[in-house]
Amino acid sequence: MFMSKHQNKNKYMPPALCTLLLALFLSCIEHVEPTPNTPTAYQYFVDISAIPRCSGDELRASNYLAAFGRLLSLEVLQDEALNVLIKKSGTRGRENEPPVILQAHMDMVCRKDEGVEHDFDKDPIIPVITGDGWITAQKRTTLGADNGSGVSMILAVLAASGLSHPPIEALLTTEEEWGLLGADKFDVTLLTGLRLINLDMVTEKVFVIGSADDYANPDVLIPINIPTTALMKAADIPYWHYKIDSPLRDKMAEVFREYYGGEEPMLAGLQHAAVECSIFANKMPDADMVSIGPDMEGIHTPNEGMNLKSYNRVYGYLLTLLERL
Repeated sequence: MFMSKHQNKNKYMPPALCTLLLALFLSCIEHVEPTPNTPTAYQYFVDISAIPRCSGDELRASNYLAAFGRLLSLEVLQDEALNVLIKKSGTRGRENEPPVILQAHMDMVCRKDEGVEHDFDKDPIIPVITGDGWITAQKRTTLGADNGSGVSMILAVLAASGLSHPPIEALLTTEEEWGLLGADKFDVTLLTGLRLINLDMVTEKVFVIGSADDYANPDVLIPINIPTTALMKAADIPYWHYKIDSPLRDKMAEVFREYYGGEEPMLAGLQHAAVECSIFANKMPDADMVSIGPDMEGIHTPNEGMNLKSYNRVYGYLLTLLERL
């Protein structure tokens, strides 16, 4: 098993102890239970931001997520790469529907401006909301919205009690920023779903549906170029092949038009970088997958920001989509 130097200095915390500590931690935080009509995932974003989780140092975040699932009495699997899979049954009447996979990565790029006093090994990231509605880090550091945004939305869905949805397989992976390593090590036979919604995109109203250089489909309107870290070699990332027939994409577009008042989503290909769909599409060739997310800027830099209204809209769309799948 691959272990980073950060992980080697830690020991695994017994699940029972981790669950107890998490319960005590959560008892100190006021949570508003998410409902289909009131997106409150942002509180979970604040919570996950408090946990140091640089890529390669995800033990604490992984244990937190595993304990979160256990507190909800859900099925939890945590592998040697610290990936966490949480399974939630479908709501009443939908228990036997095909599962949907909600996927995001727990790690983040850790960068700060010169002279900023911040220890990424122990200091929390404290999100602040600016006057124009953008979320940034309190200090001049990366925010971790890439991909705390997706993780927090998934946690809110898992905690929701008033939402109609099919069975959910929540997959939270590690070391994405180091080259999609957690996804590469994950045993996909643990999944039963063949519909995967990746929540690691940085532009609202865009569906990323494959690798831009892999096809010349006329419906693909714009290429999306996401900056990589120095540790990720784009040349080593496999193509995510575009599917002409995609029932998931079609249903997502139908719900999108209703949710956004008749607007059409932009269909895009990812260029010069990748999300973990590139790994899963090759390990699960029969799977149908789409990547979405809220508006962000300056990811992987101390200028990183996420638009709060966009974040809430995307979360609301996700809830609506789960009801309609």
